[in-house]
Amino acid sequence: MTEINVVTAFNENSLKDHAHQMFQRVDKFWHPDIKLHAYHFDCALEAYDLPSCITYKNLEEVKEFNDFRSVMDVHNGTENGTIAYNWRVDALLTAPKVFALTEKAFEIAEETKEGGWLVWLNTNIIPVANLTPDFIESFFPEGADIVHLSGETVENVADQYSNPCLMAFNLNNQPPLDILGDLRGAYVSGEILSYREWHEAFIFERLLNIYRAHGMRVHTLTPSNTKKGLKATPFSEHLINLEENNRALRDSEGSRIFPLSEEDLPPDIRPNRTKLLADIIRFHKPRSFVETGTWNGGRAIEMALAAFENADEITYKGYDLFEDATEETDDEEFNLKAHVTKAAVEKRLTEFKDKIKKDKNKTFNFKLIKGNTRDVLEKEVPDFALIGGGNSIITIQNDYNKLEGARIKMVDNFFTKDSQKKTPPKKYNGVNVLVETLEGVKRIVLPSSDPVKEGGVTHYALIYDERTVPALPDSLLNVPIVVHPRDCVDKEYIQANIKENMTLIDKSKFLGKCRPNEKEVIVVSAGHSTDFAKVKELIKKNPDAKVLCVKHSYPMLLEQGIKPWSCVVLDPRSIEGESTHGVVRKDLFKTVDPDTKFFVASMTDPSVTKYLLEKNANIYGWHAFTESLRSEEEREKEIKNQKISVMSELGIPEGATLITGGTCAAMRTIGIMHTMGFRKFHLFGFDCSLKDEPTDEQKKETTGAEDEEPKPKYLQVNVKDQNYWTTGELLAMAQDCERVFSDATMNLNISFHGENTLVSSLWDLQLEQQKIPAFEDVFND
Repeated sequence: MTEINVVTAFNENSLKDHAHQMFQRVDKFWHPDIKLHAYHFDCALEAYDLPSCITYKNLEEVKEFNDFRSVMDVHNGTENGTIAYNWRVDALLTAPKVFALTEKAFEIAEETKEGGWLVWLNTNIIPVANLTPDFIESFFPEGADIVHLSGETVENVADQYSNPCLMAFNLNNQPPLDILGDLRGAYVSGEILSYREWHEAFIFERLLNIYRAHGMRVHTLTPSNTKKGLKATPFSEHLINLEENNRALRDSEGSRIFPLSEEDLPPDIRPNRTKLLADIIRFHKPRSFVETGTWNGGRAIEMALAAFENADEITYKGYDLFEDATEETDDEEFNLKAHVTKAAVEKRLTEFKDKIKKDKNKTFNFKLIKGNTRDVLEKEVPDFALIGGGNSIITIQNDYNKLEGARIKMVDNFFTKDSQKKTPPKKYNGVNVLVETLEGVKRIVLPSSDPVKEGGVTHYALIYDERTVPALPDSLLNVPIVVHPRDCVDKEYIQANIKENMTLIDKSKFLGKCRPNEKEVIVVSAGHSTDFAKVKELIKKNPDAKVLCVKHSYPMLLEQGIKPWSCVVLDPRSIEGESTHGVVRKDLFKTVDPDTKFFVASMTDPSVTKYLLEKNANIYGWHAFTESLRSEEEREKEIKNQKISVMSELGIPEGATLITGGTCAAMRTIGIMHTMGFRKFHLFGFDCSLKDEPTDEQKKETTGAEDEEPKPKYLQVNVKDQNYWTTGELLAMAQDCERVFSDATMNLNISFHGENTLVSSLWDLQLEQQKIPAFEDVFND
């Protein structure tokens, strides 16, 4: 029988709140061969009578944990009191889990090579039925490295973490120990502060994505077609999550088995469209608000803060079912949020009221009404009405009718189709029906990219009378352009390229993962902004720096007397054809320097590979991840195994490194060198915009595949009030740049070179949004 160890962590507050329930029920329901190791901190354990079947360990005896808490004390979600509490930047919040989990894992690894399964459980996971090792093991596949719960698909796509309440690590294998080592290292080194969010779920998910891409075998217990969380797993009859079941866990008489807290609230959810809400309030300057769907009070506070920029006193009235909500009302209204108590929201808003009065001398008047708005909502005439308490047609129509007199009305959850042509079920399209049938008013569906769990994109719709309300400025109505790239040739063509290249390129010269290093990389793409004098200056300062380029910038560098260390090639089209830059591809390789290493993707057209071989080029191979690597059968496997699978007939060895990174060679260059351990990058020529405005004739040109509607070839986009002309291909690269710039998981140290381009504006925008100050901004000496 495989060894099964369970680990958790608690302090005195969590012990009083729910951990004691967990421990008592472990004693009652768990088989003695399931060993629970409970790490405690900030807790006088001797004052409590706890079950003896559990091993209790003092986490404060772990020096690295104490050192971390001492150093990170100011990073407690308030940045030492300079901001309102934000759990996403609370470095201390999940540190006990990280140190307890890794401490036990390393202890087991030192004792035996067959460590079995190490399972993490939050202390709000309560046993409710008998649980045996055999039952647990039956749902942990033998070949898996990690078993976890998929995260909820929430409104902000950035929040799609694995559910952290339960995860299991197969300590018979090395990869789980490696990822736990990297997780602990991120905390011990302070690396977590370079991430956008500092809690364990965010950081672990980023590590998991990297390890999965390199072959880690990850199994999910929550099928993709069900509700997420512990209740969707085989353990739902044996374990319950108090956080999940706060919504609906009731006895036969309808009373909650575990009452909702009258003190604590779930964290705020801030989808991207929330920024528009605040901007519109700043523009229209309302002073009285009514909201249906108050939930945890977070939006009430956000609206108030925006309104206080133009007023000293505002009034807010909020309606919600609060603790009276049930699974039935959730289903009727398409509610995906946890339930809360009116008392807890009143407490939060009272604290906000007191603080804003004390700190800013502003007055926040509020009133909360509990009940179904169809029964309790009265006719109101506020300056601003935010309607978001339900999605059924009957509720939306009722709430709008009662609040029709509001000067400005915003209705949440107008649904549009996503890239997969999906939207939520029609019965939840109440806002769409309302907006599409209103007459005599201005109706604006505001831009958004916020995804919906059931598929689709959700928006705010703004409704007002133009005769009494000024029109919004264009800056609030800019629609983001999103490009969904696709391979430039058929997948069968790419697959044929891979098969032939696997016979042309030496199999011993394919790139793979290397340890991180401190060396620098200079990447020169083909944009017009490249300052070659600056490139030469960097090379002179650091002769060991690796200079990489793409095929279009290769001849440029040679003409400048710069010998690239490597040229990255990623193009599945023939060498005889004309590139998107209007150059015959063959001409780009007229001169081949013998010292240049050509990193040729296996999907490259073999005519390119053969041509380079004829010129005695030094070729290394690499595998670019693309959808063309997988058949429908492989996709089904991935859904089941959570592991990238490629078609075996392509000749790519199992476990081969697959390089991600973007749609073009320049972006894959970053992915290649990151995989090979490099973290310091200088980027040149990453423009993604045209030097000159297209002519009137060029603006008429269209592009697109045969199965698509023709689209303009040239596009004008705006970043920071600056217009740029670009193409769909360049815009896809710009999106890749934006993603890389904001992805703290890659731990990149990027120096961006070039001005007055689309990507230079995106780079400046990212710097403005960074929460961490530069070293020079802290120390002036």
